Amino acid sequence: MKVLFSKFNTNWIAVGILFSAFVYSAFRFYVISQELSNDNSADGQKIIRITHWQLEPGFREALEWVINEYNSLPKVEAAGLRVMQAPIPQPVYNQFMNVHLISGTAPDIAVKGGTELIKGSALAKFYAPLGSYVEDPNPYNAPEYLSPDLEEDTANFLSNSPWRDTFFDGLIGGYDSSLSDYYGIPITATGGLRIFYNVDLLHKVKAFTLSHSAPGNDPEWLQELWRTDTNKQGYLPRESGITWLKDSSIPQTLGQFYLYCNAVQQYALATDNEYLVPIASSNYPHNDFADEYKQGFLSGLNRQQTKRMDGIEILASYEREQWSFQSPEFQEFFNMVEATAAFYPKGYLGLDREQAQRRFVLGMAAIIRTGGWDASSILSSIAKRDDPKDHFKVEIAAAPLPAEDERWANFLSMRVSEAGVRGVAPFAINKQSPHPEWALDFLKFATSHRINQEFAKRAGWLPICIAAEPPESIAAFSPLVEGFPKQLVMDFADGSDNTMPTTIKSAWKNNLNLFASGDLNREQLVKNLEKVLESPNIGIPRAWLTRHQKAVDQARAYNRSVTVERLIGILGSESAAQREKATLSINLTSDEGIMVNKAWHDTHPDKPFPTY
Repeated sequence: MKVLFSKFNTNWIAVGILFSAFVYSAFRFYVISQELSNDNSADGQKIIRITHWQLEPGFREALEWVINEYNSLPKVEAAGLRVMQAPIPQPVYNQFMNVHLISGTAPDIAVKGGTELIKGSALAKFYAPLGSYVEDPNPYNAPEYLSPDLEEDTANFLSNSPWRDTFFDGLIGGYDSSLSDYYGIPITATGGLRIFYNVDLLHKVKAFTLSHSAPGNDPEWLQELWRTDTNKQGYLPRESGITWLKDSSIPQTLGQFYLYCNAVQQYALATDNEYLVPIASSNYPHNDFADEYKQGFLSGLNRQQTKRMDGIEILASYEREQWSFQSPEFQEFFNMVEATAAFYPKGYLGLDREQAQRRFVLGMAAIIRTGGWDASSILSSIAKRDDPKDHFKVEIAAAPLPAEDERWANFLSMRVSEAGVRGVAPFAINKQSPHPEWALDFLKFATSHRINQEFAKRAGWLPICIAAEPPESIAAFSPLVEGFPKQLVMDFADGSDNTMPTTIKSAWKNNLNLFASGDLNREQLVKNLEKVLESPNIGIPRAWLTRHQKAVDQARAYNRSVTVERLIGILGSESAAQREKATLSINLTSDEGIMVNKAWHDTHPDKPFPTY
């Protein structure tokens, strides 16, 4: 027996375990696939499955209400139909959808994923085009479904206009320009980024600051904040600062904002509260207050531009020495980054989004910056704190701009317009769904005026349907359309058409974070950024090559799309023939990178185009 065991290779145990796991996984995949592809449930009902990654508090509950309302419609009950949702965490969502779309077991309705597998012509392979349906009125906006409180003109518009025209963004959030068709139906919107203020703490800090202020006898920290002829680094004049401290409003100008943040720091020291910070920041980009003004500062480098900027134009202008990191716009932005980072928690880059929210909810931060998708979670968490004494009022507002006599007024004259905000969570219909007509009907129901308005109220998100009133708690997230177009902004970190190489974007982000945290000084920051831009392998030459390759790939993708649509058209689809014409028209204007080559030689007449 001992001899037998001595000859046994124990590696076979591991092989056996792996083989058993594979068999079990294959069996489970088969069972689940059969369940997903089964036309009927156990009680004989037809099932429409919806999946998405929106796991924020309120969204699932609000969608479940919409589903219940739809399931209770007489025609739905008579058809033996039932809609149900299956939320999937975002980190695994794309992988989940890739597997099930390829295997033919995907849900009937799903939020479009962002992977390379499901985009361009592949999107048309898996999801149904909806362009032929969005031109007709939404039947659930018929007069019998609308609220009697609506104005007559609004009610008539909703009842008689094409479905796409009832979306506040004209359904652009569901349009795919590469396929010239609609492939998604957004059911909500998030608006822009906003600042959350702890109003109870605001009043305490204002009273504290006033108690330590006296004409001609302000404490040293307060004197440093007043902007005078001899103190150009001050944020605002004393008179306007004291006037603001005496009222009950949140900061209305950028100078008042920095006055408040400094006052919070002094209040924390005076009350021996080492955990209280002005701004609850983290490694989550939307928590970074200084990032709010990046585009505003850098737009000054592009005031004469009249067309959409892309990454190549930004980098080419650097090569032509039209801007540098020594430009006043960059230097003042770096000043703001330094000043603002001092208000963040120590080691904030090691904190995540949830930790930043928790700090604000616990009253250990005066301010947090984030999007509308977090509003419901933050507000409900504050309301659910065990001790009513720990509840506090929250006010939400857009980030303020400087007044004329405040610091940075010459650089930040206006904000970036949010007129281009689009609907989010675009639900697409699986081409292999056994009930596509019911899936489409549900999406019409979910985006009708009455239902969408109630959905937004319950979810704490913005409605997508025009004339639908947003919830009062997040009305501040409604898009601000005043300002300069985002397309004209010279955003060094990310070209507007995403042609800025990842290497350059990563270098900008990582070095700026190290600068903000104090691990790099300004000279080192600039030196590192210049080194990356001028590198032949990861810098500007690579950007030109990347832009050229994107143009080539795009042209080839259009060619493939034309071929696919032509085949589908031959098989009898009229909509495919229309899409073929539209795609062919786009394809005729693509040049497979010829113009990129020309632009390179115009800029570098003595150098060959980069190759690797």
